[in-house]
Amino acid sequence: MRPTDSSQPAWLARVLHGQTADFLSNPNPALGETISLRLLIPSQAQPDQVVLRTIPNGEQQFTAMEPQPARGGWRVWEAVLRINEPRVLYRFAIQTEGRVWWLNALGISLHSPLANFDFKLLADFEPISWLQRSVFYQIFPDRFANGDPGNDPLEETDPGSGVTRKTHPWGEPALRSRYTIPFYGGDLAGIEARLGYLERLGANALYLNPIFTAYTDHRYDVSNFREVDPVLGGDEALVSLRRALDRRDMRVVLDIVPNHCGYRHPWFQSALQNAESDKRGYFYFKGDSSEYVSWMGFRHMPKLNYANESLRREMIEDEDSIFAHWLKLPYSADGWRVDVGNMLGRQDAHQINPELLRAIRTAVKRVSGDAYLLGENFFEAADQLQGDGWDGVMNYAGFADPILNWLKGPKQHALRCEPILESAVPWDTDALLRAWQENLASIPWQIALQQLNLLDSHDTPRLLTRLDGDKALCRLAAVVQFCFPGVPCLYYGDEIGLVDEEGFGSRNCFPWDEARWDAESLAFYRTLIALRRESPALAEGALRVLTFDRDWFLFARVLGEEWVIVSANRSDRPQPAERLEVPGLNLSYEREFGALFGSGNIRAGEGWLELPDLPRGGEVWR
Repeated sequence: MRPTDSSQPAWLARVLHGQTADFLSNPNPALGETISLRLLIPSQAQPDQVVLRTIPNGEQQFTAMEPQPARGGWRVWEAVLRINEPRVLYRFAIQTEGRVWWLNALGISLHSPLANFDFKLLADFEPISWLQRSVFYQIFPDRFANGDPGNDPLEETDPGSGVTRKTHPWGEPALRSRYTIPFYGGDLAGIEARLGYLERLGANALYLNPIFTAYTDHRYDVSNFREVDPVLGGDEALVSLRRALDRRDMRVVLDIVPNHCGYRHPWFQSALQNAESDKRGYFYFKGDSSEYVSWMGFRHMPKLNYANESLRREMIEDEDSIFAHWLKLPYSADGWRVDVGNMLGRQDAHQINPELLRAIRTAVKRVSGDAYLLGENFFEAADQLQGDGWDGVMNYAGFADPILNWLKGPKQHALRCEPILESAVPWDTDALLRAWQENLASIPWQIALQQLNLLDSHDTPRLLTRLDGDKALCRLAAVVQFCFPGVPCLYYGDEIGLVDEEGFGSRNCFPWDEARWDAESLAFYRTLIALRRESPALAEGALRVLTFDRDWFLFARVLGEEWVIVSANRSDRPQPAERLEVPGLNLSYEREFGALFGSGNIRAGEGWLELPDLPRGGEVWR
């Protein structure tokens, strides 16, 4: 949150604008359409003028905003905005007491702010119809459920590498080394058999780690992009799963690895064995030698070269490209999670990521405008989230890292690098809120609502492990996750209290013996998922930070008359009951909000909150 200038009139902190239907006559306007914008200013304020600032076709334009009659302590200022470009940026100028103040998506400032953080509107934007009311459930297929033991991998040793893979008893840790790959028999039939469990949980969208043929259990070393791995049941198992999902009105997003393939892929074997092969240009070879570029130096995953037109056609551009094929009948996947999307099309002098991403988007949306195109990116991804790239990313940087760094001291490493950045001191609340606000302000709000918000995954420690088994803090994180702008994703098994296990890490075998489940945790997640799926404010509402201190914060999601308030207290001590002045609370009448999980009530009115004791953890108030 920005520090306030000592000369800033107090009422400026109460000025409100959002990019929801409460403030825009059409939050998803068409190109060429003229819409109206609204700004709420406390009625006692008397600004000299309020101006909408835009920059159509690169030249600054000012539009005077007109005040409407005051109602309930607030005055609405209105202006019209013509949507003349695919992406329209705007901010507000408020002139008062001899100064001009600017309001953009970061808040109020005296200096003229960078356009990066202006409010942004995308023209002709069509929200994915099923996405905003979805709750995702991520599954690592080999470890979720074994529905058909007949397709379990038999013991097999690769003669070239000497690596052996075989199926081990479910849940029994296996010695893993560079020469062994343990499988456990999880497959698509197992997922289909457990859809009833997922339906009772409330999850209505699946994200599956790779399912295409490969030698490893993780399958990021794909050897055939056009075949579902036979050890998962093959193509027919995916068709069967699709039909079963349709019967339950559930969705599925598949994981694709276009950045690289496996060493065993016929493309690569042809290129490796014959310098004259037409597949040689699919990869980065050094001249006629056998030296090649691989993903992060892992030799079994050679990197693909999208400067090659034939590869681009095969993977992306042809009518039945690999990106298109699995979105069509009879498989009809509902979208793609694209592995290492931040690295795609990037290799030293070759830097074609933006054009490659646009080509992928065109290919995917040509088959299905309702398909979800999700990029993996652990880092800042604003340049890929401006309406012409990803629909969203796995939101590590914009959501997960800030909340986890606030709950526990941050720890960062770079893959295959020695130094580790680590601090025992958790982030201050101010740093958490600044990180969230900057990430949200850097992208259009329409895209922010499509970010995939997660707390852990197959690539990270499980939440309960990351937070040292502290269930109160885990539930705090989950409450915030399910109420934050974007789409929540639950990693399989977190709902029953799984932690990292020796021999598995976070890729556990799901224990289907209910006696081993944390029943209280399961009930908590069922309640949280039901709330997220039925609340319009959590799907589309504005985010407003109401108040915060060193160890706690409150925010609200607001749409129309629906308010959902979230409290988060990381301290060992309860936050004592108190009455607080909250400038941005524009309730038109006094209201009472009850706790979803605990007891007590929050009373609130115009510009104030009356809080009960806030125990350690998170709570939802409605």
